[in-house]
Amino acid sequence: MTTQLTSSGILTAWEAGAGRRPLDRAIVLLWAAGQHDPADLPLAERDRALLRLRAATFGPVLAARATCPNCREELEMEFTAKALARTLPEAQASVLDLDGEDIPLRPLSSRDLAIAMGGADLRATLRNRLTGRENLPASALPIIDSEIEARAADAELNAELICATCETKWQEALDVPALLWAEVEARALRLLGEVAEIAAALGWSEHEILNLSEPRRAAYLSLARMQ
Repeated sequence: MTTQLTSSGILTAWEAGAGRRPLDRAIVLLWAAGQHDPADLPLAERDRALLRLRAATFGPVLAARATCPNCREELEMEFTAKALARTLPEAQASVLDLDGEDIPLRPLSSRDLAIAMGGADLRATLRNRLTGRENLPASALPIIDSEIEARAADAELNAELICATCETKWQEALDVPALLWAEVEARALRLLGEVAEIAAALGWSEHEILNLSEPRRAAYLSLARMQ
């Protein structure tokens, strides 16, 4: 079960995810929070877990910005993690009936994407992994590919927006892993600065400083800055 990221967990996640692909960072964040085998979670369930992690670590309200495609006005948006999680579909395995043959199709995971992106034929790799078969009927290939693409699109989060200036309506994609990673990175850099200041003033170790509660660490940081 995903819990919140502690101060040490934030630094661990940031250190492990720095320089990695966005796909890998999503997994690192859940791993640092104690999620078991996060790479095998269906994409919708992965993002649902990330939203729970975000709410537990930074609070339930997410802030984001968007640019109106018509008048270029900058919009500020707020969403709750719980409301966003409710819009994600339940990922379930299913069976496709293609020309009288039952072909199982399981949900797409981060591990599937990572393996497919490292191969020569992304579509074929995904198709083989999600059906558990390699010798599929040629007539079934485009149908399976279309179904995989449709399910991947359904797992994406999109916000319905309207510009207050020109009243243009559009959909904006919300990249949950990217939003959470940006917050983790900002908090990690802030934590490193706080640790450096307190350590320099009081001679404490990083472990000792990070084990302090946030209010107590803030108090010691104020004292360190008074010296």
